[in-house]
Amino acid sequence: MKTKQIVKIAVDIAMTAVLLLLMTYELIGQVSHELLGIIMFVLFILHHILNSRWTKNLIKGKYTTLRTLQTVLVVLVLFSMAGSIFSGVMLSRHIFSFLPFGNGLSFARNLHMLSAYWGFVFMSLHICDDRLRYERHRINRNKH
Repeated sequence: MKTKQIVKIAVDIAMTAVLLLLMTYELIGQVSHELLGIIMFVLFILHHILNSRWTKNLIKGKYTTLRTLQTVLVVLVLFSMAGSIFSGVMLSRHIFSFLPFGNGLSFARNLHMLSAYWGFVFMSLHICDDRLRYERHRINRNKH
């Protein structure tokens, strides 16, 4: 296995672990939740840098039903992450407390919960889809 592939897998595992920790807000506390949110954001950016080939090929080739569904799923993950990040910064009481978000906290709280829970569903499906794609590729490679 190539180094880049190993790093991709490590980043994906780290993102999964951080996501699970983020879902335990009551157990880890506010400061830890905010720090983990920043770590998730960094991992999210790294994930997209490592998978930039996918983005470059977005408008190339034929769109089958499966490819369309996979692309829609990635866009839903992107929207849920953007919603979580935006609302998380607005709700921050520690790391981003210097930012003047006095109004709209109710909206931010609702957006954060909606983005987090739907994001969990979308990211779970995305992980399963990636795993299935990897297995199909591995099986096809071994046939030849």
